[in-house]
Amino acid sequence: MIIWLSSYPKSGNTWLRVLLTNYLFSEEKVFSNLNYIKEFPKKNFFKDLDEETNSVLPGLDLYKYFILSQDRLNLNNKINFLKTHSICGTINNYKFTNKENTLGFIYIVRDPRSVAISYAHHSNLSYEKTAEVITNDNHIVFDKDKIVTARSSWKMNYLSWTKSPYPRIIIKYEDLHNDAFENFKKILIFVNTFMKIEIDENKIHKTIEKCSFDNLKREEENFGFYERMGKDNFFRKGLVDEWKSKLSSKSIKLIEDKFKSEMIELNYL
Repeated sequence: MIIWLSSYPKSGNTWLRVLLTNYLFSEEKVFSNLNYIKEFPKKNFFKDLDEETNSVLPGLDLYKYFILSQDRLNLNNKINFLKTHSICGTINNYKFTNKENTLGFIYIVRDPRSVAISYAHHSNLSYEKTAEVITNDNHIVFDKDKIVTARSSWKMNYLSWTKSPYPRIIIKYEDLHNDAFENFKKILIFVNTFMKIEIDENKIHKTIEKCSFDNLKREEENFGFYERMGKDNFFRKGLVDEWKSKLSSKSIKLIEDKFKSEMIELNYL
């Protein structure tokens, strides 16, 4: 069964992956175990499901194989952690996931004004363009293997998961940033409801220290990081309110007008 690490892009999902993999699968190097939490959808999940999926399927037609690929993954009878930036919804009458495959999810949400800044550096786009991207309900992306992900807008991504029927914990990036110990501990307690793990406060502190943003940035500078896309480091700054000095008043208004209810609910407004 699957526990999803879900979020809109550039909301702290990868940091949470690093924290979890270093706590659950301790290794000397901080990025060593990231492959224990793979990203979905990716090409390997659909290999050999049938003749169609041996070649790249066009666009959103791939969604009809999502449940089948999860069925196959869960044949291992283990708890499978998967990262995703997809909406948890239905595309062309095909569900992203179902109760037979999903135990629950951890959703990490970040102020969309900050997302716009981080997304711009990651994608080599302007701040104004990423403000348009994250407010687009029809936003989809293709990876290098032409595998499609329906990300939708920041709002619809958030709502698709929080309105879903699965057990969940919702963590704000800002809370994890400001009090990593308490919020990471909450996540581990949630995970412990599905699989027996040790909640060791000393180990939590050591994991947070090992996975501090400064250390992640240093590790990336020394050894590289395979998820980096833009010219800037993947672990660039990790700030909470950088948008205040970077984002134009026009882009701020666009984001705040589009997401007003959700931003009020999350105390971003």
